[in-house]
Amino acid sequence: MSFEKFYMKNHKKLLIIPILILVISIIVLLAQYSINGYILDKDVSLKGGVSSTIYVQEDINIESIESKFLEQYPGSDVSIRKLTNFGTSQKTGIIIEVTEVTADQVRTFVQETFNTENYSIQEIGEGLGQSFFKEMIYAIIFAFILMGIVVLITFRKLIPSFAVIFSAILDIVVTLAIISLLNIKISSAGIAAFLMVLGYSIDTDILLTTRILKRKIGTIFERLKGAFKTGIVMTTTTIAALGVAYLATNSTILKQMFGIIIIALVVDIISTWIMNAGLIIQYAKKNENK
Repeated sequence: MSFEKFYMKNHKKLLIIPILILVISIIVLLAQYSINGYILDKDVSLKGGVSSTIYVQEDINIESIESKFLEQYPGSDVSIRKLTNFGTSQKTGIIIEVTEVTADQVRTFVQETFNTENYSIQEIGEGLGQSFFKEMIYAIIFAFILMGIVVLITFRKLIPSFAVIFSAILDIVVTLAIISLLNIKISSAGIAAFLMVLGYSIDTDILLTTRILKRKIGTIFERLKGAFKTGIVMTTTTIAALGVAYLATNSTILKQMFGIIIIALVVDIISTWIMNAGLIIQYAKKNENK
């Protein structure tokens, strides 16, 4: 049996794969919420706290510094990461991000622990961080609503529009579950990355839907094949470019953004070319038989 015959015969059965992934992802997020009280762990920029950048070139034992801080302030949440020069990996300092402590307490700790006056301290209020997080969530919800309106106007059919939107939901939910499992502390840059993911997800889904429903040249499978060639080249080249950027940059903010988008693009391959393609093919076959 040729691949075309196999796929056209079993495309509905293949929908089990993305649906199963979605169910598992929802279970992961619900478990995370029931255990920790949140779906995603937030960093200082969203949760509020104190961030201190200490510029030192000598090698520093991060675990030792973290243990010492927790001994003095046991109720706090501390995250420490190294700073390095772009391209050379030369150490230039560290960043300490903490919650449940004041800026004066962090300043005292830095002065007692490091033999340097070359440091800076930034305090982010809890209310400001939470307010920014809520606004970003509202922005994503608003983007979903506008996206749904545009897709509905474009195709003027409920099922194709639903398939496109459901594919984007799958991208977001599965990516959230993976980030939750990796224990990544999401920052404001990470939330912005999810907005980018929405745009890219819709791009590939509209490409697929337009090729199959609005083009009449060739069979349904031939139209799907043409859309797949274009879409998979777009996705793989973007993943490759972001992968290089992820390895090259020393910025933690950029690494988080690139990492989230790479994960979402891999998920998008499943949501677009297995789930969305199966739904659109079934819809196109029914319309051609009328």
